[in-house]
Order: sequence, then structure tokens, then C-alpha cells
Amino acid sequence: MTATMLLLYTLGILVCLNVDAAQIPFHASSKLRAVNYSAIDDQFHSKYHPLFEVESFLFGLADAFPEQVRTVQLGHSAEGREMQGVVISTPGVIAKGKPGNVGQTKDMVILGAQHAREWIAMSTPLYIAHALALSSNASHSSSSYLPELTGWTIHIIPVPNPDGYAFTWETDRFWYKTRQRWGDRKKNSHDEDDECVGVDMNRNYGYKWKAEKKTGKSKPRPGCDHWYPGSRPFEAPETNSIANYVSTLDNPRVFLDVRSYGQMISPPFSFSCKRVPKHAEDQIEAALGAARAIQSVHQTAYTVSPLCESLYSAPGNAVDWMYKRASIPFSYAVHLRDTGTFGYVLPESWIRPVGEETMGMVRYFAGWIK
Repeated sequence: MTATMLLLYTLGILVCLNVDAAQIPFHASSKLRAVNYSAIDDQFHSKYHPLFEVESFLFGLADAFPEQVRTVQLGHSAEGREMQGVVISTPGVIAKGKPGNVGQTKDMVILGAQHAREWIAMSTPLYIAHALALSSNASHSSSSYLPELTGWTIHIIPVPNPDGYAFTWETDRFWYKTRQRWGDRKKNSHDEDDECVGVDMNRNYGYKWKAEKKTGKSKPRPGCDHWYPGSRPFEAPETNSIANYVSTLDNPRVFLDVRSYGQMISPPFSFSCKRVPKHAEDQIEAALGAARAIQSVHQTAYTVSPLCESLYSAPGNAVDWMYKRASIPFSYAVHLRDTGTFGYVLPESWIRPVGEETMGMVRYFAGWIK
């Protein structure tokens, strides 16, 4: 990619090249400017960040707000990277808690980009974490104070697929799956057949999971399919670590699987369009209110419908598992901006407004759900 093309790409202008778009790399800056954690308008939220900068931000946030924020390490990815998250709660609660459980509060889990190419689904949880930390640290008279969030503990996992996300910066901007290797390919970290690597995390959870369908007489090669669900539920260490962590929470009430793109809020189910959750009426009512809250910020319109109807039938989805197995009544997939103009390469100038309006949704859920 030439310097001119890289500049246009950074500004959000799509460049037509006579090459496979999935092979366009996007390289990280070698320098990370100091973050001003005392203000949400810090320039950190005006750019996308590689994995090491994301992790640095999370540790810095915990250092800046030690009474409100702590980091958590959920487990390790297939390539051995740590899966980092943060827990944000009201002052004094963290000191009483233990890993995965922060006292007797209501828990909300916000999961970032399971699909590596969805960069806006990584940056938005970071913005929310920063806004929540400032709110929890604010006095009741401060403009940063958000009373509806009192009594909530928010668990944020911005990069649940660290291997895939790192790969989108280093090699393939549009990589989708994890980077888990199969059989003999485990021995060769430089396998050129990259399409036969990884698991679709959002088809690997243990509720209504289904194996990959066979086509013809030949047995499918593990990992070659774009939506490869794994050979068994929770085969991906990433999905297993997420499920284990959520299972330790005392009172999980909300789960948000942040994704892109489509501007949709979608309750269960994903595995079937024929099944209706017993909490469907409340789920839809809450989602409609959340969509109004989003629209009130920057006039961005979101639609609301069950996940299977919004997209397609997909067994083994995180939203279904969180609802049925983790017993989280308000579980949603939230597809952020836009509706297809930029798709997975949303301009950096949109990071802040998307964060602001999504924070409006989080506030609404926290205030509406008892």
C-alpha cells in the first residue's frame, strides 16, 4: 500500500485496488501518546489501536481509577496471548470482591470484537470503559456522574479474539476467525493455508452447537470454512474462557455482544427463527428503548428484531448461550454503524460518535432493568 493510499484509508476513503482486498495490511504506529484518563475527549478515542495499545490503555485506566477499575485476565488465546478485560463498579465495591464477582450488584457484560475485522466493536467498548470509569469516580454534582449506573458492575472484554485482532494489523485487515491451528498445522506457525486456520467464535458456544456440514463424500478440512464452528463446543480456548468467567458472576442481568455492522439490536434466538424466548416481550421492549436512546444522541437509527431474523440461523451463538445457559435475561447482539457504506472499515472520525451513542444504550439498559 502506498503512502497516499494509506492516508486515504486512514481518512475513511475506500481505495479501489487491483488486488484481493483481504490482503491489505494496516500497520500500527510505533509510538503510543500518553493518554489523558481524566477526560473522555482525549485523542485516544480518535484512532484505532493495535493490541499492545489496547492492553496499555486498560492497565492505565485501572491505575488512574484504582477504586473503580481493575483489570481481569480471563485466560489465554490459542496462540498464548492473554485475554484482558476490565471490571468497573462503584467506589468501594471492588475491594470487597473476588475475581469474577464484585459484590452483590447487578452485572452487565460487554463483549467486544469476537470477529477480528470488526475494529469499531473493539474501540467502542474502550470508549464505554473510559466513560464508566469517569462516572464512577465523579461526585454527584459532576457532569460525568451517571446515577442510573449506581449498583451495577460492568465487565468489559474489548478484544476477546486477540490472535485474530493482531493478525488484522499485521497481515490481513479482514481476517474473521481466531488463529487456532489443526492437526499437523499446529507444528507450523508459518502455514500458508491461512483459510484453514481458526474458529468462528460466535458458532462455538455450547448451546445448540452444530458440527460443520459435510459436502459430498470428502471429509471437510478443519478450519477451512469461513464459519467453521470447531469440532466440539468450546473447543476455542477464547470461548471457553469467556463462558467460564461469566459463569462466576452472581447476578448477571445484561449481556451485549458488540459487533459490526448493521445498526441492529437483536435478542435471542440465533439458532432458530421458530423458537421464541420466554422473556421475549421484555427483551423487545428494552431493546426498543435502547434504540431510542441511541438515536437521541446523533440521530442514528437502529432496528430491533430477533437475531435469527436480523441475520440468519447460526447455532452455537454467544447470545443464545448467555441467555439459556448463563441465565442472562437481557442478552443481545448489538451491530454498530454503519449499514454498509464503509462496513468493516468505518472511518476513525466515527469512533467517538459511535462510542457516545452506544454509551447512551448502556445507560438506558442500566436504568430500565431492575
